[in-house]
Amino acid sequence: MRLSVLPVLTALLVPAPVLAAEQGWPEYSFPEAGFAAQYPSRPQVQEGTYKTALVTQGSVKERVYSVNSGGVVYMVAIADFTGGPRQDETKVIDEAAKALMQMGQLTHDVSARIDWHYGREIRVDDGRGTSYTDAIFYIERKLYQLKVVYPEMNTDPVGSSGIHFFQQAFRLLP
Repeated sequence: MRLSVLPVLTALLVPAPVLAAEQGWPEYSFPEAGFAAQYPSRPQVQEGTYKTALVTQGSVKERVYSVNSGGVVYMVAIADFTGGPRQDETKVIDEAAKALMQMGQLTHDVSARIDWHYGREIRVDDGRGTSYTDAIFYIERKLYQLKVVYPEMNTDPVGSSGIHFFQQAFRLLP
């Protein structure tokens, strides 16, 4: 009897992030951006602008590292505030959080941490089956957003476990 229960107990004790790791998500390192993250495949890098009311120009440069895996989008977006005046950490994080919360109903808003840097993790449901999870940090005058867009209908093989695995596998580089 114990042998038949053991596989079930093992399956229940294996954390969901391990399932994503077993799918073979390699780590990609971006020293110029100061981070490394595990993605299901090599991320595309796009440059653009991040709209913000905190600078007189109304925007700052942003670089986005993203992968679409069966409809689920995993991305790290970095908005660079280094070219202007110093910004208050709380205001930068709150502005990003407010923009996300305008996309739907807030379902999750908790403190988050990377190393010794505090931030917020927010999840919003848009009412049409898509959830947006965003871990938001302001580190050395750069806004880091670890975003996962998770539509109800997707073919991502790791399922929703990829959301937390992606965020937990993120690391800052020295």
